[in-house]
Amino acid sequence: MANRTSWALRIGYGVGQLPEGIKSAAFGFFLLFYFNQVLGLSGTLVGAALFIALCIDAISDPLVGSWSDSTQSKYGRRHPFMYIAAVPFALSFYLLFTPPAGLGSIGLFLWILTFSVLTRTAMTLYALPYMALGAELTDDYDERTLLSALRMVFMLLGMFLVLIVANELFFGATETYANGRLNPEAYRTFALVSSPIMILGILFAAAATHSQIPKLSQPKASPFSIKKVVKEVRTAFMIPSFTAVVCGSVVAGINQGMIQALILYTGTYFFRLTQGQMTMLFATAITGLVVGSMLSRSVSYVIKEKKMVYIIGMAWYAFCTSSVIILKLFDWLPFNDQQDVAMLYIASSLASGFGLGVAIPMGGSMIADITDEHERIHGNRQEGIYYAAASFAGKAVGGIGPVFAGIIIDLAGIMPGTSPEEAAPEAIIRFGWAQGPAVILLTAISIFALSFYSIDRKRHEETLEEIARNRELATGE
Repeated sequence: MANRTSWALRIGYGVGQLPEGIKSAAFGFFLLFYFNQVLGLSGTLVGAALFIALCIDAISDPLVGSWSDSTQSKYGRRHPFMYIAAVPFALSFYLLFTPPAGLGSIGLFLWILTFSVLTRTAMTLYALPYMALGAELTDDYDERTLLSALRMVFMLLGMFLVLIVANELFFGATETYANGRLNPEAYRTFALVSSPIMILGILFAAAATHSQIPKLSQPKASPFSIKKVVKEVRTAFMIPSFTAVVCGSVVAGINQGMIQALILYTGTYFFRLTQGQMTMLFATAITGLVVGSMLSRSVSYVIKEKKMVYIIGMAWYAFCTSSVIILKLFDWLPFNDQQDVAMLYIASSLASGFGLGVAIPMGGSMIADITDEHERIHGNRQEGIYYAAASFAGKAVGGIGPVFAGIIIDLAGIMPGTSPEEAAPEAIIRFGWAQGPAVILLTAISIFALSFYSIDRKRHEETLEEIARNRELATGE
């Protein structure tokens, strides 16, 4: 295991997060709106389908994590999964956005449920070994933060391709649809173009890191079994810092998933953004995320501890995300012109994106440090089982968050196919009240959970020293 990695390896590894960025943007921003407003399925039913898919998929996380940890092959423990998952992942994603015409509510519910499960499962087969690979490439405290930040940058690039490029290419106004986001054919074209990019991103990352296979950890592992998985999960949760990261990340994921699922509604109905302004909203948010991610390692140098960087970043994100909505609800904005309010909301997305961009890389970096804590305590490495929890937190973005979003939409009374001009004012107000305070509450819960994380820079250095001594004793050197 190297302390420092080359830039070629860093970039090659980071590219592997781009396909998940495409999937996350599509699931987080488009999927609820597509099945609800475009195809007419109830928001609650869409949310329920995504939640059921998440519950089914959650079972696969520890299974794939343990399976990868236990794998013995000439291609290592991680790369076989990465190569195998590429095509099933992209194909399932394409089919999700291409349901046959004429399906009723039950048919649409079963379609989104089936292909959400298949897309998520294929993503798990790739993403868990891929994330675990990052912890094996280096054991350096700050280098891991850099790799996590680069993953974030490429994930944001994938989101950029969806929210900016695809939004402009595929979702513009037509003669039939003045609001291109209500055009069902646009989603089919989007999925058709996105799928090959996903395959290429996965295969590029696998090929770029293939040369590292001989250098990676290949510990002797007991055969894979369900009993072994249960034991590993129980052992993992005996480390308090792991429990803190999982709980905090899951709640944060629910919060982000809710915001992402509602952003098209917020922009379309609450702030009445034009197509161009919606593109600006996505662009500024992604810009903030990219800048925050690129500066996350520098911020961690200044603040010193990953936990505090995460807490400060998430608090800033919540404040900037909800403040304009709450001010508008109380009629406390210094101006009422629609364009001025829209631009203020767009500007707030830049600031909120920066906070989130600083915070998110800390999560993956903290998980990597916990895998060292595990080796110190138990004498073996199990990166896969720990990143299974990180994967579940990410899936909370695309599963549990939209459940809340679907309920908010139905309770607000925004009916499928309603134009911004036709939406009832009282429905828009109910929508705002449900979203704004919820963001602050969920963020507060996430920060409280993360406050129990206890691995700081000094403790991690001591852990690595103890691991080195134990390895020397084991080899007799």
